[in-house]
Amino acid sequence: MVLYNPGVCNIGKNEIRKRYLLGLVGFLVAIVFVYFLRGSFWVWLSFFPFMAGFEGAYQGYFKFCAGFARAGIYDFEGSGGKRGKVGSTVGHLKDLVMARKIHIYSFVSSVVLTILVWLAFG
Repeated sequence: MVLYNPGVCNIGKNEIRKRYLLGLVGFLVAIVFVYFLRGSFWVWLSFFPFMAGFEGAYQGYFKFCAGFARAGIYDFEGSGGKRGKVGSTVGHLKDLVMARKIHIYSFVSSVVLTILVWLAFG
């Protein structure tokens, strides 16, 4: 059984799968954007689905949901009915730090990939 660990792990298998699915959908939408917008300045709009893709991928990889961190909850069942409340202020702050890291990683990764796509297809 997985236990809540502040700033390290706040989701279980089902929630991890949901994050990877979000990532996959984000990357697929980005590919569609690049396909239809290639050759134009507007290919930079692929940044937004890339961001969603990286958010999902990083949250799945780190077993950590940034949205749950903001809300001060954790869920290892994936049903929503078994969500727990983060009990300490220190634990909540650790979660918020990890959520911020995931957002920064996603933003930087999206910027780099969008620049590469723009250079290749813009």
